[in-house]
Amino acid sequence: MKKYVVIYTDFGDTCDGLARVSGVFNTFSEAQEAMNKDVEQYKTTCQHSEEASDDNYVVLGDTYDGCQWQLLEVEV
Repeated sequence: MKKYVVIYTDFGDTCDGLARVSGVFNTFSEAQEAMNKDVEQYKTTCQHSEEASDDNYVVLGDTYDGCQWQLLEVEV
């Protein structure tokens, strides 16, 4: 059975740089929707622009601080 895990990693001087689990989902589309919702909330809070993205990841920020989200498929 496949599950889809959304992780995020804050980066910058005040962060520990460790990945955290945002959620585990039954479908890719559910996970992608949750990831995009979190990204949009982060954008309004931190005022960072999008640096890179595709269906499986999003990076917001600059060389000093920001956040990266990843959508991972796992077999359970």
